[in-house]
Amino acid sequence: MINVKNITVRKGHKDIVKDASFQISSGKITVVIGKNGAGKSTLLEAMTQGNFIPNGKIIWDGKNIIAINTRTIAQRRAVLSQKVKLSFSMTVKELVEMGTYVSDEPLPLVKIEALVQNALKEIEMLDFLKRDYHTLSGGEQKRVLLAKCIVQLNCCHWADVNKYLFLDEPTASLDIEQQFNFIALVKRLVKRRNIGVFAVLHDLNLAAQFADEILMLRDGKIIHKGNPESVLTPSKLQQTFDIQSVINKHPVFDCPHVTTLPQQLQVTHYPIFVNV
Repeated sequence: MINVKNITVRKGHKDIVKDASFQISSGKITVVIGKNGAGKSTLLEAMTQGNFIPNGKIIWDGKNIIAINTRTIAQRRAVLSQKVKLSFSMTVKELVEMGTYVSDEPLPLVKIEALVQNALKEIEMLDFLKRDYHTLSGGEQKRVLLAKCIVQLNCCHWADVNKYLFLDEPTASLDIEQQFNFIALVKRLVKRRNIGVFAVLHDLNLAAQFADEILMLRDGKIIHKGNPESVLTPSKLQQTFDIQSVINKHPVFDCPHVTTLPQQLQVTHYPIFVNV
């Protein structure tokens, strides 16, 4: 478990994240949502960059993150960034192999090949092994980067430690089908491997389908947290995003479905809400 206790992150003379406390558990998905500039990505960075924390504590499985060396952190967590740009040609195999760079010692070639092939099988892209990464679609590229994260978490020898995956806007620039497929893939990985996931998302309905717990961030503060049913309510969405909304049960998934009202349909004195 990662236990975040009262962290504040300052950049320049401004507190970007303010007194945030929450937990990330193995086998669970925690999603943070909020307006642009609320501090979502900064919060994610704070949990993955060790000495980046000026105030508060981040406890990884009972140990303060500042007491854990950088390589050990890299072996226990993988980060899928929002934007990854390669300025040179690279095959899928070569890119996924980069996940092994966190190993304490050089791995045998046969071990590297097994890690890469198993990861690509898991994301159902083994046939893409020799393809140039730049020739792939946006959704395929995200899956390949996820395979690299899988290799990174698998190449260390510890079988008894918790592993964590951090996702910064993983569905950005993907079409609807690609978004759904990527989210479904991550949920399968969580179930199979019991990893803990922390994700930054913009889409409220993806968050509802994806998350076990949602953190609602406003001006750097976590103002609400809980399961999707408890936090995706009209009043809490109003407080977080300054929007009015209609909440219904999703017709397929067992989660809330959020419909935001266009500005011209929003009422001044009282909102129109439907709760099912």
